Amino acid sequence: MKKSSLFPVIYGAISALIAFIAVLFICHGNFHLSLPVSVLIAGILAILFFILSYFRGHASVEIKRIVAKYQLSDQDLAEITGMKASDFPIYNNKLQLILPKRYWPKILNALQEYEKEHS
Repeated sequence: MKKSSLFPVIYGAISALIAFIAVLFICHGNFHLSLPVSVLIAGILAILFFILSYFRGHASVEIKRIVAKYQLSDQDLAEITGMKASDFPIYNNKLQLILPKRYWPKILNALQEYEKEHS
């Protein structure tokens, strides 16, 4: 496995662990739920946080991979996505994803279409 393919898994696992611990302490300590119920709720939310974080990490890796593969500039990204060039700062030949995560699916879809057209 490549290092970049491990990133979403590690990112998701860390997110899930933090969510599990936080929800467990909140449910058991603040809401005074029983330990088994608290563990069940914490486990469910940890799974949800893992899934959410995994897909965010995967989107980040894919966006950066496509940008690096085609050596896209900020102007190219602006044309492809219909956004501003200032939304895509590139430092040391690496894209910095400073946009809110809610825009990442739109960017990823546009870049995947670009990749299909140029393959």
